[in-house]
Amino acid sequence: MKTIKVTRGQYQILQKLTRKEFSTLKKYPNILNESKDLLRTCKKVISKVQAMPEYASKHKRQTAYKRIITLCQKAVDSVEK
Repeated sequence: MKTIKVTRGQYQILQKLTRKEFSTLKKYPNILNESKDLLRTCKKVISKVQAMPEYASKHKRQTAYKRIITLCQKAVDSVEK
């Protein structure tokens, strides 16, 4: 059995994981990296939506939505590969 050093935050997260979640992580170790990519993309999408003015023109909204869609599509494609 290997022992590893973890930070306080990592230790608290590990305590909250269930046995089923541990087995999933063992089965699919790349899931953590992929979830980080999705998390970063979600943060970018949230910031773009919040940056849009409340009364933006139709053209500005369409452009922002296209950019959001491309961000999300890239993240999903990177995870699916």
